[in-house]
Amino acid sequence: MSRKNSNDYGEQYEINQYSYSKNKRKSTGNKRKNSKGMDLIFKILTGVYLIITISFYISILKMNLLPNAYIIAFTIAEIIFTFAMVIGLGKKRKKHRINIICLVIVVIISALYIFANKYANATSDFFDNNFGSDIKIEETEDYYIVTKKDSSYNELEDIKGKEIHFYQIEDDVRLEISSKVAIRLKAQDNLVEIGESLLKDKVDAVLVSSAQYGMLEDEISKFKENTKIIYTATHKIKKTEEEEKPTEESNDGIFNVYISGIDTTGRISNVSRSDANIVATVNTNTHEVLLTSIPRDYYVTLHSKKAKDKLTHSGIYGINETVTTVEDLLDIDIDYYVRVNFTTVIKLVDTLGGIDINSDYSFTSQDGYYFSKGINHVNGAKALSFSRERDSFASGDNQRVKNQQHVIEAIIKKALSGSILTKYTNILKTLENSFQTNIDQNVISDLVKHQLESMPSWTIETNSLVGKDASRTTYSAGSQYLYVMLPDETSVENAKDQISKVMNK
Repeated sequence: MSRKNSNDYGEQYEINQYSYSKNKRKSTGNKRKNSKGMDLIFKILTGVYLIITISFYISILKMNLLPNAYIIAFTIAEIIFTFAMVIGLGKKRKKHRINIICLVIVVIISALYIFANKYANATSDFFDNNFGSDIKIEETEDYYIVTKKDSSYNELEDIKGKEIHFYQIEDDVRLEISSKVAIRLKAQDNLVEIGESLLKDKVDAVLVSSAQYGMLEDEISKFKENTKIIYTATHKIKKTEEEEKPTEESNDGIFNVYISGIDTTGRISNVSRSDANIVATVNTNTHEVLLTSIPRDYYVTLHSKKAKDKLTHSGIYGINETVTTVEDLLDIDIDYYVRVNFTTVIKLVDTLGGIDINSDYSFTSQDGYYFSKGINHVNGAKALSFSRERDSFASGDNQRVKNQQHVIEAIIKKALSGSILTKYTNILKTLENSFQTNIDQNVISDLVKHQLESMPSWTIETNSLVGKDASRTTYSAGSQYLYVMLPDETSVENAKDQISKVMNK
C-alpha cells in the first residue's frame, strides 16, 4: 500500500470516528432531552393526581356519612397507595416501564375519584341546602277573590263597592285587599253556604283561602269549573316561640317522624290540607320501623284551636298544628317531621323511572287511571292517583291509607335497587326544595353511619287506624255538616301500644 493510500485511510478513519462520536453525543443528548421531557410529564401527572386525591378526600370528610373506622382505614390505605404511586411515577428505569404501569393505575383511580367526587359533592350540597336548624321555610297561605266564571268581573277593580262574603281570613289579607279596592267584607259562619251563594248569584264574589277553595270543590259539584280567581293575596304564617326553638336531638336512637302529604302542587311553602298522615316510629337499636297511618278525615281536636275538625284540615294552619294534634291523639312526642306535596311525589317517581305498586283490588280511579289487582308499573301521576283514591273502595279512607303505604314501600324498593346509581344526582336535584323538614344533618349522618357499621336488616311493620263514617260540623267549615270519620278508640289504643312496644324494646 502506498503512503498516500495509507494517509487517506487514516484520515477517513478519523473522520468516521469523529462522526460516530458526534452522533453518539447527539443520541445521548436526545435521550437525555426525552428523559427530561418524560420526567416533566410524570411530575405534572403526579401533581394532578395528588390534587384529585386531596379533593376527593375532602369531599368524603365533608359528606360526613362514613363511620370513623371507615375513614381511618381509607386514610391509611390512601396514604400508602398515594406514596407508592408517587414513587412509581418518579422512578427512573429503562423505557419507564414502572412509570407507565403506575401511570395507567393513576389514570384509572383518578377517573374513579372524579366520578365519586361528583356524587359526594352532590350529597353534601343536598344536605346543606335541605337539612339543619338554619334551614327555614316560611309557610304561606294564598287567599283568592273568586267570582263566577261567566261574570264580567276579571280583576280586583271590577268588584269595587261590592259585598264580599268570607269565612275565616287573616287580618293582613283583609288589610291588603281593603287598601287596594273599596269593598264590603261580610263574615259568614258556613263555608259551603258561601260557595253556594256565589253559584246562585246571591253574592258577587267570595274571599276564600286556597285550602277552602279545595274544600268547596269537594263539597260542591264542579265548583272550580264554574268559578274563576281574579285576585290572589299571600299570608305569611307566623311561628310561635315554641316552634322557633331548635328540635332536641334524640340520643338513644329511638324517635318518631311525622310524614305529611299535602294536597297541593307548586311551592312546598304553601300550606294545605294534609292528605297523607303517617307516623314512622324508628328504633335503630332493634332495627325496627313502624308505620302508623291515620285517615285524613279522622275527627280530632285541633291542638291550638281546641275545637273538633278533620285531621286533614289541621294542615291549613301549618305543619306544627298537624304535628301537635297527632301528638295529642296518640299521646306521643313527635321528634321530627317531613312534609311533601303532590309535586314532590310526581317528580320523584318519574325520576326513579316509575315504581311497581301492589294493588289489593282492581279499580279505576277518579282521575281515570285503571289499576289491576296485583303489581302495577306506574309513573308519577298514576302513583299519586293511586295514593289519593278512596271512592272506589267500600272501606274508603281505610283502604286509601293502605295504598299510601304501598306507594311508600314501592319507592323504598326502587330507591334501594342497583339502578339508583345512574339516577342518584338527578334524584337529589328533584328533591331539592321539594320538601320541608326539621330533621338535622347529624340525624341523617348517624343513621347512615350506623347502617354501614353493622349492615343490619330492618323490619318494617304497618298499622292503620280505623273509624266509623259520620257527619259533623268542623272548625274550618263552620256550621256546615261534613263527612268525618269518628275514631275507633280500640284502634287508637292499639296504635299507642304498638308504638310504645317499638320504642321501649
